[in-house]
Amino acid sequence: MAIVDRFFPPTELFASERDREVQLWLYGLLDVDSDRRKEPYFHGDLVRLIASHPDLVFFNYPIGFDMHPLDAIVLNLREIRARFPEQPVDAVLLAWESSTLISAFGKPLRTDEREDYKSKLRTWAEEGGDWYRTLAIIEELEYLTSQGVLVVTIAGNGGRGTVNTFSFASGVVTVGAKEEELSDFVSNNALVDLHEQAAYFAYRVDDAQGVAAGYDLNGDGCADIPISAVSGRQYPKRSWPPLKGSSFAAPMALKKLLLGGAASARNCTNGIDVPAAR
Repeated sequence: MAIVDRFFPPTELFASERDREVQLWLYGLLDVDSDRRKEPYFHGDLVRLIASHPDLVFFNYPIGFDMHPLDAIVLNLREIRARFPEQPVDAVLLAWESSTLISAFGKPLRTDEREDYKSKLRTWAEEGGDWYRTLAIIEELEYLTSQGVLVVTIAGNGGRGTVNTFSFASGVVTVGAKEEELSDFVSNNALVDLHEQAAYFAYRVDDAQGVAAGYDLNGDGCADIPISAVSGRQYPKRSWPPLKGSSFAAPMALKKLLLGGAASARNCTNGIDVPAAR
């Protein structure tokens, strides 16, 4: 499985400890122990942990900090395409969005009008907007689906009146939230194919002696986050606030699509994490 996302960089890429702390404040999403210091997990790391399973191999395609995120996504998808003959993948997960108002398309969305929606994006791009980036991403996603790759993206987190335009790509699977209480936060429209758990707490996992061993994020009872990665010395039973959004529904949905009933099997060995070669 290829994941295109923002991952916590290797230590040697930080200019200083101060630089590391700044990056954590900017892009860190999880503070397990509420000590106001983020744990070293960015969006993509958390997405991968939710998708983790011993039967899955992950290829990380990082979104860097030196260019527009959508430009980085395009480059990563083109790299996946270029490598496909020698390094094929079964699935690609893009838990990002390029969303706009549904009302911009003049009528309720329909699954059989994707070509019209893409035509509208092309018009916007020609008029000087940044939609050329989105169109380039859609083109790459459609290439992958044409090769039989399972491509999963998200409904988006702009609310019920928005649509993630990546869902205009033919053949992609778009995932929204199954929790009713998130209906005003996570988009839901005719282009959303699946609904999955979108809110996650990190629950403490103790060893046989009752000592905190880490935190379980994806509900399999395994310590996805080792206790050594937690910044503080107090280890609450549950993190607060929860992670929430269609970004976190998509990896669970993809895992279930790939593994079926085996996705929920308890086996405390996370999937292999293979950084994409550069």
